[in-house]
Amino acid sequence: MDVGFLFEHSVERYPDHTALVFEERRWSYRAWHQRVQRCAQALFDLGVGSGDRVALYLQTSEVSVSAYFAVQLLGAVAVPLNYRLAAGEAAHILEDSGSSVLIYDASLCESTRKAQQLARGVREFLCYADAQTDIPAGHLDFETLLESTGDRTEPWPARSASQLSALMYTSGTTGRAKGVMHSHANDVAIAMNCVMEYGLQHQDIALHIAPLYHVGGLQAFFIPHLMVGATNVVLSRYSAASTLAAITQERITTLFAVPTQIRELLLQERLQGIEPWSLRMITTGGAALSAASMARVQRELCTQIYNGYGMTEASLTLLLHPQDALRQLGSCGKPTLISACRILAAAGEVGQLLVQGPQVTCGYWNNPHETAAKIKHGWLYTGDLFSTDEQGFYYFRGRIDDMIVSGGENIYPREVEEVLYRCAGVQQAAVIGLPDAKWGAVVTAFVVREGDLTAESLDRHCRESTELAAFKRPRRFVFLEQLPTNPSGKVLKRQLLADYGPSPDEAATI
Repeated sequence: MDVGFLFEHSVERYPDHTALVFEERRWSYRAWHQRVQRCAQALFDLGVGSGDRVALYLQTSEVSVSAYFAVQLLGAVAVPLNYRLAAGEAAHILEDSGSSVLIYDASLCESTRKAQQLARGVREFLCYADAQTDIPAGHLDFETLLESTGDRTEPWPARSASQLSALMYTSGTTGRAKGVMHSHANDVAIAMNCVMEYGLQHQDIALHIAPLYHVGGLQAFFIPHLMVGATNVVLSRYSAASTLAAITQERITTLFAVPTQIRELLLQERLQGIEPWSLRMITTGGAALSAASMARVQRELCTQIYNGYGMTEASLTLLLHPQDALRQLGSCGKPTLISACRILAAAGEVGQLLVQGPQVTCGYWNNPHETAAKIKHGWLYTGDLFSTDEQGFYYFRGRIDDMIVSGGENIYPREVEEVLYRCAGVQQAAVIGLPDAKWGAVVTAFVVREGDLTAESLDRHCRESTELAAFKRPRRFVFLEQLPTNPSGKVLKRQLLADYGPSPDEAATI
């Protein structure tokens, strides 16, 4: 099985079922397949073959997914780029991946021109634009190319499960972006895992507000729905208002949203009084939700909410099911059906999480040193710190690089954050260690608050907690309007460290 097979199998099984909805247009599986086939043929005519890398520098749209599956049919390798990347960042990925073709959005024309000057290996540029856009000299118009391409009547050459399907570049929160190799076998395993864990059905209608250049939105949400022949509704640009409108208009049944988006949905006035909700399942991850927010989600949005942990190298690995959402709040759940997990520590203690399974990457593109450091004897060394309780639930404690050493004591940020989340008025919290001449590092909490929450009341809450030793208590609180996050919802702690330094003016020190 391969990703192209999953697509064509759903076309064969559900040809007249709505496959894709984007803005005012709708495609059945048969009609969408014809468009994807034509895109694949156009790339083939340009010389793209098995194993060639095709970069996709596109905003979320029908084209972003059509081009992706066209690459899969060819047996080529898709390289989705974050459309928010600067030209230099995009050029690094183009050069590192060895991409020979770039399909880009007209809105990114200027960045593409600059990247072209830095990445000399790309030989063909295809611009997705409307009729009023001037295509740069030497570049091809995507739609014109497809219109002039004939329909393919022969099947595509067979693809192997061991072939690469995509290079998914990391978000770069721990350094420069690296290309994580996804084989077809990896991505089929990810899709099957999510279909089984979430109980996805052919009748489901999924809303996509997460980036489709990221493993969470693409491999772990879009492809699983495609696998069962469900309907995928794609929003070009996320907003809380447009999300609610799409849920009601399209009768959405499944939604993947990061915690920040969920909190924004809960703040919408339109949320009140809308009945009945079509949503049967929400899945989230990447950050924590407070008990108050989780309770509101179950009461006002959807009773079935899943909280997962995953990474580009292994996708969905741990999952907290709805029946445990409040009872085990703060936990990432237990290993998914295809995941084996181990913690490098004694029972109950904090240690690095190791993952094994058919979804785990075979390594990093052009980076054997990093591959050898992260994958040993078939186990992926995640760099994330976890502990487990007596019932086998896993708790994220932070990254190894985030661990705070203060006065010679090891402090795991997540355990401090979990205590903060139990304080009324805390919407979001992130804890880091800021440099300190006396202690080496001082525990600092960055908080997004509701109401008149003060540093003094937060400190009192921490002092009264029975789950936080005195030396772990934050000595400094910084109140922010929002925490910096990457597109997958993970807090950018390195940015907090860079922005606030050793003694931020905004801080209230206890």
